[in-house]
Amino acid sequence: MTQKCEFNFPADLLICPICATELTHTHCDGCQNEYFILADIPCVFPSGLQQKVLWEHQMAMMAAQGGEALASLDNMLQGYDVSALTRDRLEIAYAAMAQSLKSIMTLLEEGGLRAKRDARFDQAEIDNPTEYYHHILRDWAWDNEKSQYFETHANDANLQRVLAVWQNPKPGKMLVLGAGAGRLSWDLHTHLDAPLTLASDINPFLLASAQRLIQERRAISLPELYTYPQIGYSFAKSWNMVPPTDEHAARKRWFALGSDVWNMPLKEASMDTIVTSWLLDVTGGDVKDLISVIAYLLKPGGRWINTGPLLYSRNLSFDKKYSAEEIIDFACMAGFDVQMQSVDEIAHMVSPLNARFHHEQIFSFNAYKQPEPQALPKPSNTPQWLTPGWLVMHHLPIPQITFECERGHEFITRVLELVDGQRSLYLISQLVQSSLPEGVDAKEAVVAVFGQILEGMARSAP
Repeated sequence: MTQKCEFNFPADLLICPICATELTHTHCDGCQNEYFILADIPCVFPSGLQQKVLWEHQMAMMAAQGGEALASLDNMLQGYDVSALTRDRLEIAYAAMAQSLKSIMTLLEEGGLRAKRDARFDQAEIDNPTEYYHHILRDWAWDNEKSQYFETHANDANLQRVLAVWQNPKPGKMLVLGAGAGRLSWDLHTHLDAPLTLASDINPFLLASAQRLIQERRAISLPELYTYPQIGYSFAKSWNMVPPTDEHAARKRWFALGSDVWNMPLKEASMDTIVTSWLLDVTGGDVKDLISVIAYLLKPGGRWINTGPLLYSRNLSFDKKYSAEEIIDFACMAGFDVQMQSVDEIAHMVSPLNARFHHEQIFSFNAYKQPEPQALPKPSNTPQWLTPGWLVMHHLPIPQITFECERGHEFITRVLELVDGQRSLYLISQLVQSSLPEGVDAKEAVVAVFGQILEGMARSAP
């Protein structure tokens, strides 16, 4: 067993994502799983220390790829036929790439990681932590220059967009899922004087950057480089990002957390507010399941604040690329009252060094988690009866009503016996999976059972 290290984190919130034992340090006393710390940030993933091994493998891959890119540039510079202007451009690019690689590696090394390749990940498709490199610049660098697209700057516009759908905000204990480099979480935290804000993310580079600027109060220097020509724009610049103003030590109530949104290591009903910013479309999973995570973590009477586009991954199946109307419908099924919503079209990722940018449509809303469950409908040929929330949203408890049907098949009998008013369709599926033939998906089978029962009861209704 590795040495226990205490987490610097608010008490009575963290739990083991495997066994739900309360966590105060890197060792779980319940299941004996081991967790770790990155730059004083608790990193609590179901895979435990394997997540650290993965991050260190990613570091090794970055170092190798960065070294290859620098070697290629150096080889170009050796050519006898390179003009003076071309040589100047290549040398600037070389310096920017070298600075970028050194800054990233130093940041992660100071956080406690070491570049170390692991053969187990060699054949796997692994994201590069620098995929969101420019998001750090957007959060902490580009606002230093006046924007031609926003009255003040992009981050202030993002904050105001959230506040526009959140009237009279009372954040309480606030969790920002997919917080990235931390800017929106910090702006909300300081603007609302929140008593506690947790900024959660899975990317070590973004987490370490947010921690460096907000908690450690240390500047970060990162270059920005564009490899394609733009007339009238510099193609490279080194940005010096300084810590945000914090006259009243608000950082003492702001904490970063390394975690996976699908296995959050936080207690049930522990949050007053959950913010999802540019997250719904990038998790790679089903938004319905994300809503279940949010509903689980929020207290009754809590708030879910969302802002961001619906630009789902190309790998996500078409049936899960939900519209704004579908998402609102799912939220209502899950017991939320969506009280305000807006759609804005904005210029996104607008760098002072770039003539090009994205034009995005931003969907924002404010949803209130209702304290009382919704009333049950009566059997009828209506959507309320045929597709109730608990059938669509698999995390909701199945109500303990009299399901009228023929129980000739033992699978149907077993499923109905498990209905107790507390178990969800997801949990019942887990409990019956072992009784089904290999290759049969229990959740699909359980959905079909209840769907057919509801249809039959609707036909029999007076």
